Amino acid sequence: MDLANSPNLEEVFGQAPLRPRFYSISGITAATKWWRDELDEETLQCYLGTSEEHAAPGHMSRMKTVIIGDLGPDLPFVLDYRDSFADPSVAFLGEGDAWRRVSDNVRALLAMLDGQRPDA
Repeated sequence: MDLANSPNLEEVFGQAPLRPRFYSISGITAATKWWRDELDEETLQCYLGTSEEHAAPGHMSRMKTVIIGDLGPDLPFVLDYRDSFADPSVAFLGEGDAWRRVSDNVRALLAMLDGQRPDA
């Protein structure tokens, strides 16, 4: 299944996609390097990010996340490793919004995008 064209994207993420993409390994590496190493603190705050290990609710620690795709410009979604290194949740930053969890793990995200129940 082409996840970026899933008819369930809007339902899963709570926002209409503009140009959705799931990144390749090289895209994940580049986006995460940008997020972790290249953003200055002021720009990082525009993305509700922090360099601190612990982030306030609605914010994201850049050292505990890996960017895996976006729904369009400045609409990233990430693997969030704050609660588990073995089974990260998936979080999304929507327009004018705080970071919010969209699924408990990647398996649940894939099931929802494929139209299945997350525990299937």
